[in-house]
Amino acid sequence: MKQDYKSKLDFNALRTTTASEKQYVNTTSRSVFAVMLTTVFSLLVNLTSCTPIDTAAPPETHSAAREEASILFKDNFENDNIASFWRPNFWTPTAGLITKEIKRSGKKSLRISWMLSQVDGTNKMKHSELSSKPLDNGETERWYGYSSYMPSSSMADDDQTVIVTQWHGQPDPGFEDTVPPVAISVEPGNKLQLVYRAMNKPIVRSMQGPTSQVYKDLGAAIFDKWVDYVVHIKWDPIGYKGILQVWQNGELKINEQGIQIGYMQELKPFWKAGLYCWTGKSKYAEKVIYYDEMRIGNAIAGYDAVKPGRDDNSARTHD
Repeated sequence: MKQDYKSKLDFNALRTTTASEKQYVNTTSRSVFAVMLTTVFSLLVNLTSCTPIDTAAPPETHSAAREEASILFKDNFENDNIASFWRPNFWTPTAGLITKEIKRSGKKSLRISWMLSQVDGTNKMKHSELSSKPLDNGETERWYGYSSYMPSSSMADDDQTVIVTQWHGQPDPGFEDTVPPVAISVEPGNKLQLVYRAMNKPIVRSMQGPTSQVYKDLGAAIFDKWVDYVVHIKWDPIGYKGILQVWQNGELKINEQGIQIGYMQELKPFWKAGLYCWTGKSKYAEKVIYYDEMRIGNAIAGYDAVKPGRDDNSARTHD
């Protein structure tokens, strides 16, 4: 009996001890778990604030050197001669003059003039423009930057349309050409307008109508101020992969993507800047526009590479 009692007492004591230990273990476990949570949290904080990860800059995709390498042609008219890559369409002695009277940056700009008196019934005499060369065979995409200044004294309130910049098609040998696939014009009422066109079949006759034509409003024409433009074009007349983006003073005014744009021509359109008074009429005896800070970049150039004002840190940022 004693032995059984002793065993019973030991068993009860064991049960009491086990409950106490259990309480201790539970308390200790909670403490250890709390310490573990604190430690893990600290490790996570340290990892997320780790200097190599936090301060590592993303890969530089548009370094100054790369941007400069992406520029194919540029002209800020600081020399006495227009750059050799241009093909001038100037038919009077005052049609294209480098001047110091007004400039976007540096000391000079290009003054382009068209005079009503030069009209002789031919289309050639309706132009006063600089022309670049067509894109190389197989090339479909470029970036353009320029700044223009339109004096109100010779451009405002005219009742005739004037194209102030355009991209003109280059006909294949033995074929014809038609209206420019992209043009920006000042319309009656001082409205600035852009049109882009596409032709998904060969141009076999003069002035053949495009298969698509889209007009975009650029707002009121801005006079007596330098206005900066960046234009990005990827030509695609049939594949719906075309791109047309236009920034005005850093504001994205046109953002057309997945579009038909341009013609089925082997060499893609060349850029023309200046005055095309295609009606041959004007209320002004002389129309004048100024150009400065002109750049042409390849497909990887981007906005920053061609934006006007790069050289004197006056370039506008873009949205």
